[in-house]
Amino acid sequence: MKKLIKILVSLTFLSTPVTTVVSCGNKNNGQDEPIKDLTDLQNQMKSGAEMMSKLIIASKHENLNYNLNEILSMYLTPTPTALKMPVTYKYNDNDINFSTSLNKYKSLLAPSLEKINNDNYSGVFASYVMGMYDDNFYTNIAQKGNFEDSFNTTGGTGFNKSSDNELGILAGFNKNYKLSSDENRRNLAWGIQDTGALTNYLLDKGYDGAFPGDTNGTSSPKSASSDSKGGTNGSGYLYYNSIVSNGKGAYNANKIKNNKVISKLPEDLNYKSRNTKDSEDKYSSEVNGMKFNKIGSLLSNTAGEQNINGYINNISSLKSSITESDFGSESLLNFINFMTPILTKKANQTELIMQYVAYGLIYNAMDVINGIQKNSDMKDYLISKGFDQNIFDKLINVRKPLNDALDLLSPDTNKISITSIYNNNDDDTNKDQLDNLQNVSSFLKQLQVVQNKLNTDEEKLEFTNKVFLDKNNTFYNSYKIIIDGLSFFSFSINGMGLDAWKNVIGKNGDGGVNLLSLISNVYNKLANNDTKELLSTLKNQYKDIGLADLSRTQKLKLIKSLGYDSTNKKYTEDSYMYNAYNLITNQSIDGVKELDNLFSVLKDAVNGAMKEVHENALQYIYDEKYWKTSNVKVTSTDPSELNAKMEFTLEYNGVGDADSNADQQTKKVDVPENFNPYQTILKYQESYLSNDDLKSKVDTTKTSGEVLGKKQYNLTDDDLIKYDGKGENYKTVNHKYNLVWQNISNDVNNPHWVVVDIKSYNNENKEFYNLY
Repeated sequence: MKKLIKILVSLTFLSTPVTTVVSCGNKNNGQDEPIKDLTDLQNQMKSGAEMMSKLIIASKHENLNYNLNEILSMYLTPTPTALKMPVTYKYNDNDINFSTSLNKYKSLLAPSLEKINNDNYSGVFASYVMGMYDDNFYTNIAQKGNFEDSFNTTGGTGFNKSSDNELGILAGFNKNYKLSSDENRRNLAWGIQDTGALTNYLLDKGYDGAFPGDTNGTSSPKSASSDSKGGTNGSGYLYYNSIVSNGKGAYNANKIKNNKVISKLPEDLNYKSRNTKDSEDKYSSEVNGMKFNKIGSLLSNTAGEQNINGYINNISSLKSSITESDFGSESLLNFINFMTPILTKKANQTELIMQYVAYGLIYNAMDVINGIQKNSDMKDYLISKGFDQNIFDKLINVRKPLNDALDLLSPDTNKISITSIYNNNDDDTNKDQLDNLQNVSSFLKQLQVVQNKLNTDEEKLEFTNKVFLDKNNTFYNSYKIIIDGLSFFSFSINGMGLDAWKNVIGKNGDGGVNLLSLISNVYNKLANNDTKELLSTLKNQYKDIGLADLSRTQKLKLIKSLGYDSTNKKYTEDSYMYNAYNLITNQSIDGVKELDNLFSVLKDAVNGAMKEVHENALQYIYDEKYWKTSNVKVTSTDPSELNAKMEFTLEYNGVGDADSNADQQTKKVDVPENFNPYQTILKYQESYLSNDDLKSKVDTTKTSGEVLGKKQYNLTDDDLIKYDGKGENYKTVNHKYNLVWQNISNDVNNPHWVVVDIKSYNNENKEFYNLY
């Protein structure tokens, strides 16, 4: 199962608790400008919570009206769900960057969620980020890396374990978990089911979302889970948008053969999935002639289609967050862990693939030199142009490049680790690996010297073609994955393309030799015994451990050992991080601009595919002209402080569903503590209760599979349709929301912030409520 990469940008801070209250107004163009009265850390906490709040608020019927769970999953757990929405791209030449704010939430406020984002099969339900349950529901994520919201056939719960994993069965019926006794928190139980087009109407007709064990309904590459493959929480409303869009989940872990949407609906309800061949409207589904779910379908299907094409987008977006600060140091840690892999974990196959490709940019330079040194014509040409023969004649140890398709299908952690650059091979001509690395550095630098000596454009063009562009020479072949990409069976990686490669290299080869000069500097820094010892020590210390496995304390220790001084907010001179930071950001160093250009090309490959979804949906989440933040209150400067809170008001002035009257639903609905927010309809899964072990763990008396508001207020089908909206037509709206976030974790090393209260107000400043 080949899915997309995780990007972990963890933030670590040690500060003194305070309470700060400020008010603030509009910001522009999606840029989250810091509030002067808050500390840097408080601004970062606010920024992360704001972004997640916008995703939650935008999902509501009165706004963009998409079902929330799948959208949370495509941003927070793109790897296991096979839904990868690019987080940085260009729209009309404007840089769009969701990455920084998302990473502040993921890493600062909910770092344990990253444990879900691995090569298994589980996504993010709204209950994971909205505190509708009692606190005991949330303790597992910090301690075990999972939640326990469904079962397998014998009563096993939790996911991402070696065995006895849940498979989406009887979601929400676990008798050990109830909704919060706090009414404000319990009232957030709308987050799972009561968002998205026609969700309540279809629930009332018998449709409670996906079958247990379903994957999403898009065309993204995926396969089915199993008990031995980490299990899955896939069920119900996790994939509502894409499954209603396409008619069924693509695969099912429980081998349910008839997992079509229509099988849960009455015969007199005429449902049709979207028509992908309809050039006018390829996203909307229909029920009884009513089109619905255009925006939810657009979001989820785009994320599915971009699952492979957007893989490098994550690394590119990470680079833009690197600064000399607490936040920037962890961005740098994650970036260098791709480019020079320090922590590698066998189970994280997708991450290993990305480390393989990124590390190849550095490692494969040895193969370039090997090929040049074997080619007598190249030797004669380069020496005739001024290449130092003494440097040329120092044979570089032969190394196989990292560009093999079979290696990508089964990546080897030892081969991918940065310490592999120090390994001895039996056929090495130079047994001193540090000296060999220094010779690599000198050789690469000489190529720049030669190019600089060339006097005419004709000579430089000849040099460029011979060294960089000739497909018969080793440079092109050594970097063929980055240039041409790779397609192997069902797995593919898109390259940057020959035209973009030529643009990076430059007509006269200036960009190419500058990039080689930068790589030369990397080899020069690696050709150091202290560096070798540091990297070897870290490899042994963190053997078969990924960054997501580290606690906050462990991350602090690792960053410190790599050279970041958190007291002075500086990288210690000549430390690993100091050198990496300079080689990545210092524009006066040859090759830094070319590296930026290289990643920009790869990042911008998704621009065209993002145009429609940005215009119709994402701009209203991202662009600050549609949002106003005020009444900010933060009770702590340390995200790990237990029970710390953060409050703010968000006013939304974007577009909302023109067919929904949800903002006029001013009658409060009573939500009982035994309500099941997953809204699983029991009759579809009663057969599983024949297993006594499973039956003993469930509470079948929970209120589930019914619209609470319909029962309490005698609502008709038409009432539900008008409340739900169709997610098709939009108008300008004005809504205001007061939000409270709280750290409900009991572990100071693993904070977990969730929304604990949302109050909603319409344009007449009247409070309105969900129907559940």
